[in-house]
Amino acid sequence: MLHLLLYFIALISLSTSSSWAKLNEMPSEMLGFWRLSLAAVMLLTYQLVFVRKKIRLTKFEFKWITVSGFFFFLHLWTYKYAAKHTLISLTMILFATNPIWTAVGNIFAFKEAITRRMVFSFLIAFVGIFLLTYDQLSSNEQNTMGNISALASAALFAIYVLSAKKARNTVSNLQFASLQYSVCGFLFLLASLFTKAPFIEGYHSISWISVLGLIFVPTLLGHFLFSHAMTKMNLAVMTCGKLIEPIIASFIAYYLFKENLSPMTYVAFVFTSIAILNLFWPQIKPYIMTATNKS
Repeated sequence: MLHLLLYFIALISLSTSSSWAKLNEMPSEMLGFWRLSLAAVMLLTYQLVFVRKKIRLTKFEFKWITVSGFFFFLHLWTYKYAAKHTLISLTMILFATNPIWTAVGNIFAFKEAITRRMVFSFLIAFVGIFLLTYDQLSSNEQNTMGNISALASAALFAIYVLSAKKARNTVSNLQFASLQYSVCGFLFLLASLFTKAPFIEGYHSISWISVLGLIFVPTLLGHFLFSHAMTKMNLAVMTCGKLIEPIIASFIAYYLFKENLSPMTYVAFVFTSIAILNLFWPQIKPYIMTATNKS
């Protein structure tokens, strides 16, 4: 039950990412550099000073950590590009296809089958996200490159989590995350040098506050706990559960930025909640039955 609790904490933490990013004034390349590189420094420092365990990896482990870091970078970059070049609603809907790509890849990589419960939950959750964004979809034009980027981000996310699980099968989460974030931060550094974005100058204090927020909440509480759960849960189930993130993000935006919540937001929340409950009912049911019998 503990891994489920940590997994849902990860989902809630990941849902805050867009709100932290909205507060930031930095180009996406520079924001990615500071976010991932500082997170890597924190984890490496903790590992060397407090755990006092040297990092020793096989060539196989190093390869898959590097691969996952590379696709993590591509996923984050294409998602940011999509958010800037098409509607946020379209980005959310197209990115919501990532459980399909993960489930298909999961069959070939780890021989984990797609169940009817997973398909049913995905369809319900997808309807919820569609209802959440329908008004925006029907009243705005589409941007082709942004839409392609959002779809690419979904596929890249699937490759990222599949390659991450390859490494996580034999590497501790602390070692995995610290090195993966290092690879991703380095790639964002190269992108920043290419775009000649300023490293420190011209950013207000709110940008640095949001960088710290991104490090501690969606990165360390979000991605770190998400990768922790990879060795304990089915990847397709995990990515399907992520479909609740747009709903949570909408409520966060309402309270922080006073963005309006339409009646469909609440309908979408109900649909997505039903999908998540159906998806995780086999794991939750024994604990509910035990608690009921005790009472």
